[in-house]
Amino acid sequence: MAISKHLVLTEDGIRALNNSLGNLVLDSGARAALLIDKSGQMIAAQGETSHYDTMSISALVTGSFNSTKAIATLLGEAEFTKMFQQGATNSIYVAALKTHDILAVIFPNQIPVGRIKYKVEQSLDGVDQQMDAMYKQSPASSPMRPAQAPAPKINDLF
Repeated sequence: MAISKHLVLTEDGIRALNNSLGNLVLDSGARAALLIDKSGQMIAAQGETSHYDTMSISALVTGSFNSTKAIATLLGEAEFTKMFQQGATNSIYVAALKTHDILAVIFPNQIPVGRIKYKVEQSLDGVDQQMDAMYKQSPASSPMRPAQAPAPKINDLF
């Protein structure tokens, strides 16, 4: 999959991603699902996101996931594409997309990790396709090009 350097977020694209993440949360019983770009910025999130500092989690998951790439290299692997961390009450399952972005699912320990893995695998192709479509959009086709964005009317305020 050829990947453009620019992710063009569109209203339809974000809506589709939120639907996919929402379905993943509902189907798996997870608490939250986060879609994170390769730089650590959260793109979309669904579930009990108000209970978590999702911005910090996104950045830390990305850093942790990237460090596992170095471990993979040391072990002679091209990469690790999945990561699982288990806590006393919550766990997190992380999967890499083909676009090298990250899907992170936070879930209570009452839910077997196998169920989360299965539901994430079912969702990955759809999320990958949605992300790939947004990477293939040119910034010029974005509905909010800077030249077309509404000009600030600061003089109207005074």
